[in-house]
Amino acid sequence: MSTGQKQTGAAKIMAVLEVLGTADAVSYPHGMKVSEVSRALGRDKSIVSRQLKNLLESGLVSRDPTGCFELSWRLYALASRAGDQHLAKKAGPVMRKLTDYVRERTHLTVISDGEVLTVRSESSRRSIETQGWVGRTVPVCRSSSGMALLMDHDDDQILEIAQASDPNGSKSQARAFLEEIKRSRQRQYSVANRIFDPEIIGIGTPVRDFSGRIIAALNISGPAPRIEDHINLFGSHLIAAAGSLRQPLPTAASN
Repeated sequence: MSTGQKQTGAAKIMAVLEVLGTADAVSYPHGMKVSEVSRALGRDKSIVSRQLKNLLESGLVSRDPTGCFELSWRLYALASRAGDQHLAKKAGPVMRKLTDYVRERTHLTVISDGEVLTVRSESSRRSIETQGWVGRTVPVCRSSSGMALLMDHDDDQILEIAQASDPNGSKSQARAFLEEIKRSRQRQYSVANRIFDPEIIGIGTPVRDFSGRIIAALNISGPAPRIEDHINLFGSHLIAAAGSLRQPLPTAASN
């Protein structure tokens, strides 16, 4: 933006959030003081103080006892939900193409409150297929999507999550779940063979953002007799589809 162009109020607030969001963690381990934000923006300290006060009251930033400001968890949660919505829209054409090819229902899922939440589903339009499940959750340890979403967790975390997900399950069941995830890591996709339902096979693979972090899982599920001979083929198509959904590295806005 040129120095002669007048910023809107929203743009000024956004600039404050961007300064806090890009603050170097080494130089500002506890956040930034008003004077530091003011200096970074080249704005009057009293103006920045009012802007930070408004952001604090709205819950978009937090302030520690020393007067340092940083982005709040509420803002991170809002950003995460926005990312889920964007991904769900972007996934539509990819999932429809995948569904048409494998002729089975596909799902896009995320972790929500420790369970697997389906945020998008594409029907195979076959007379017999799995349910859509959009807006519904299943235990992490009972689905291929759960395995895919946990692939990057360390082993102890996976055991803890598995036991919390199924309080009635045994330690041996949690360890069996962990071993299945280890196999999933090697082939890059997970298989839930008649685990969630005795007549259904699910295949899942992670969807990653630009940094490589797992943000969702893509899943194919259907009647076991139709899928069991095509697991490897469907797995390779899932990996390719998830790769096309990988979010690109964000670029800075042009000046």
